[in-house]
Parts: sequence; structure tokens; C-alpha cells
Amino acid sequence: MRPERRTVVMCLGPDAGGGFEVREAPRRGPAPDEIEVAVEAASVNPIDVRRAEGYGRRLLSVMGAARFPMMLGSDFSGTIVTTGARAGFTVGDRVYGVKPVSRDGSQSSHVVAKAAHARKAPQDRDLQGLAALPYSFVTMWLAARAAGLTRHSAPAKSVLVHGAAGGLGRLALQTPSAWGARVTAVAKASDLQSCLEAGAAEAVDRAGNPFATLRRTFDATLNFATWDDERALLGCLREGATGHATTVHPLLQNFDEHGWVGGAWRTMLDKRDMRVSAPKGTRRYVWVLFRPETEALSEMAGLVEKGRLSLPIGIRAPRRAPPSNTCGGDRQDAL
Repeated sequence: MRPERRTVVMCLGPDAGGGFEVREAPRRGPAPDEIEVAVEAASVNPIDVRRAEGYGRRLLSVMGAARFPMMLGSDFSGTIVTTGARAGFTVGDRVYGVKPVSRDGSQSSHVVAKAAHARKAPQDRDLQGLAALPYSFVTMWLAARAAGLTRHSAPAKSVLVHGAAGGLGRLALQTPSAWGARVTAVAKASDLQSCLEAGAAEAVDRAGNPFATLRRTFDATLNFATWDDERALLGCLREGATGHATTVHPLLQNFDEHGWVGGAWRTMLDKRDMRVSAPKGTRRYVWVLFRPETEALSEMAGLVEKGRLSLPIGIRAPRRAPPSNTCGGDRQDAL
């Protein structure tokens, strides 16, 4: 008989000092369009650390994703143990995928996820390494698309990536360059060589003021580093640029600090202030929020199959009762 319990890692929240507790919890069977996965690895992203400290609680409460205790984590990899009738997978398939932001995250011995949000793992790829990819790749892909970059539009485009040595940044070097774009990386000096190896055509030291020498030359800019450099990055766009996207905007913080009305007002002012800083004719200015996206996951799977996509793992915690946790280095991720 299939066991009906699972082991979960519960985050107790800031009122409990941000601690965690391993517990037993019920398992549930998948709906027709879902799969249940015995988890091999669940990644830990910077956003998980911030959520454990209470970041974003006001806005995330609308999604039912703010009440503690909760399971954090969005990425997972493992083996399917049960499938829904319309899932399109088979019991025993090795998969990796992503869950939407919620209180029922991926840091558990078993997860139930939409089949559309999982992809089969190549037999020659390490499941722990694959668990670091989906959340970061989808977020990066959403940012690239928001800035006007797709597989079809990217060829010959000039792209500037700030925060290029983090998880999102590394994926933004690997992916648009695979699409045919010419990508310039901004990172600290010790990371410039790894940025070139990841696909950057040029790598620039972020020390000093690199944006002054890069002004008005790019079709698209992506900010995965810091909100403080937002205006400087906009100044690197040429007139008529396809656009700019950022994952390090102050949206959640605005609502945390200023309430519903004040947060909405502050967000409107921040966006308006930055939009008017963009060069004439810039087509898009977007703040990116994570959400599962099937087209992004399919693009990710294709690049993984070709060996074009990977992230370094910062820490590997050995598997005991709960799933092992992986952390993709100095990653700058966003909701």
C-alpha cells in the first residue's frame, strides 16, 4: 500500500526567528492534469531566504502565500510516483519542474505539480543540477521577453546584462547568445572570465561607472543586480530600443512598507519616474514577477537537451529524511 505521509521542511517565519522544522504531513493524489513526484532535490533561491524573513507578506497574502508556517521552494526534480489521467507522463519518469509561489512549496519528500510545469530529465543529466534551473530560467525568460527578446527577435540584437554572474544573469548570457544576440555582461572583476565562458561577447567590470562608457548603444537591457543602477541601465539603451526589464524592482517592498494605498501610489511613481528616463522611442519598460510559463519551460528543456544550459551549485546538502537542497551560487532571483 502506498504510504500516505510525506516529510516536509516547514519555515516557521520571522516571528520564530526564521527557523525551520521537519514535520510529517499528509500526501494527496494528483488531479487529472497533475503529477506526484518523489523529490530528489529542491533548490533554495535568494527569494526563499527573503520570504523566510517576511519579505512580500502583504502582496503575497492575496495569493495565499504569506501565512507561516509554510513550505518554501519553487524548483524540484525527482521521479514520478503517481500521475493524473491526462498528465502525459509515466510512473518512473525522471522529471524537473517548478511550482507557483504558494505556502505548499517544493521543499518536501513528495510534491504534486501541474504536469504542464514539468519536463522530462535527460538520462545523462544530474537531477540536483536540473533542480536549480526552472525558477531561474523562467524568471530570466520572462524578463527577456518583456524587453523584446525572443528566439525569433534576438538575432543580431545587442543586449546588456547587469548582474551577469548570478543565476539569472548566467542564464541570460547562455540563452540570448544561443538565440544569436550579442550579449555584454556587467559583473565584478573576478567573474568576468566565467561570464565570457557562459556566452558573453564582452564582459565589463562593474567597479567604477561602467555605464558611462556603454551609453546609448544597446537594443535591450536586463537588470538582475540592483535597483540603484536602474536609471544608469536605461541610459545604455539606444533611441528606439526594444526595451528594458528588471527583476530587482521595489514592488513587494513598497507594499510591505507603505500599505495598500501607499504601496500602489509609490509603485506608480517609481515606474513613471523610470519610464521618463528611457531614451526616446523605447518600446517597453517592465517590472518582472515570476509565474510558471509553459513556453519558457519548453525552451529551457530544449537548451538542456543540447547541453547549452547549466548553473553552478553553491551548496549541496546531503539527503536525509527531507529532500536535498541545492542553491545556485550567487543567484539574483525574483518572484
